[in-house]
Amino acid sequence: MKQKRNDIIRTILFCTTVLCGLLNPTLIFGQLGSVQSGATKSSAIQVDTSGTAGSEGFFNQEYLTGNWWGTRSFLEDRGVNFDLRYSSTYQGLLTGTGNSNFGYGGKVNALIALETDKMGLWKGGNFNFHLEYRHGAAQTNLGGTLFSVNTALFLPSDSPNQLVATSINYTQRIGNGHRISIGKFNPIDIYASDPFYGGWGVDRFMNIVLVAPPSGLVPVVFMGAIASFNLKPLNLSVFVFDPKDRTNDYFPGDLFRTGVNLAINASKVTKISGRKTTYGITGIYSTAEGTDFSTIGNGVVNTSTKKGAFNINVQFKHNLQESSEFPNAAWGLSFKTAISDGNPNYVRASLVAGLGGKALFFGRHQDSFGVGYFYYNLSDVLENSFNPIVSIENESGLELYYNYSLTPWLYLGADLQYINPFRELFKNAFMAGLRTQIQI
Repeated sequence: MKQKRNDIIRTILFCTTVLCGLLNPTLIFGQLGSVQSGATKSSAIQVDTSGTAGSEGFFNQEYLTGNWWGTRSFLEDRGVNFDLRYSSTYQGLLTGTGNSNFGYGGKVNALIALETDKMGLWKGGNFNFHLEYRHGAAQTNLGGTLFSVNTALFLPSDSPNQLVATSINYTQRIGNGHRISIGKFNPIDIYASDPFYGGWGVDRFMNIVLVAPPSGLVPVVFMGAIASFNLKPLNLSVFVFDPKDRTNDYFPGDLFRTGVNLAINASKVTKISGRKTTYGITGIYSTAEGTDFSTIGNGVVNTSTKKGAFNINVQFKHNLQESSEFPNAAWGLSFKTAISDGNPNYVRASLVAGLGGKALFFGRHQDSFGVGYFYYNLSDVLENSFNPIVSIENESGLELYYNYSLTPWLYLGADLQYINPFRELFKNAFMAGLRTQIQI
């Protein structure tokens, strides 16, 4: 009887380990939407920088270190832009299954942009770099969740205490609003100017689903090319990229060896009730092979694979309030829903929606807030293969945050998350977090 019980325990552990491997977020992260190529600087802190740079005073200047006695402005006028930020988070589980200890961690985001026009070279060129460094022992999957509840301390993947360049790319503007970009891309950077998503887990939401909704087909960092076309009133973007995670790669010799991913996004910006409204559709297809979930069962994983996976999503955004004084300050509604093949893609369908942006209702255009909900319907084939040995189901959650700007270069934020984990026997998880960010 004891031997049988041990066998059951080993089987459960084995299946759980395999499942975690199959659903490794380093291979399933990201969902492409409309592109803001070359827009790497976060919109979390937006101040009125009119007037003489560096003359605002210590508590009113945009950066902690000010204007470097005019050096920062001198460099920016010549096309060299630096944006260095340090953020810290303190987060833990209030109720739920697992370790309830609170943990601390920190993150450095360094963004560098070089504008060839201002550098006296050629017109329309931009080199973009994003360097990341994270430290600390805080848990990032509290309560047995599938998706990381702390994006800042989860990424860059598999690289704690290491400086990693997650974006190294070049963008060339062509004609009237057309662009082509090539290189290494961090998908979160694509959301830099989005008031709801993006923010690297420090500027807006912390949960990775609300930072960059997973599609199952976009890796944490990808290499490839992006072409964007301004076909008024339609904006069209085409992505061609390698399906493997390239976080720690710089000069790989195996690009596209395992397949190719193609994504096409079409979006339109208009106005409803006089306020900005955006809607669009994105389709992603991968030729890479993935595990055939139908071959998993009874504690055995076969080597069978299946080629071809897709994800189709539609998006809608509408500003409910806009500032007449600060053009980039607004808050509104965001909605995204998607459907996928469900095998070999671990996603079957998803819904992400909420409200977020600048807290204009308090008259504080530098503060930001968000209320977001997500529901991920995991692959039915995958669920049936593991049940009843390891019972898994869908994952859903709710997150609320508010960032209070103490100065233009420093904010204090509070975050609450309530999640129904994908593991059926795990209790609903309720967690809280505090965070700060300094724009250096």
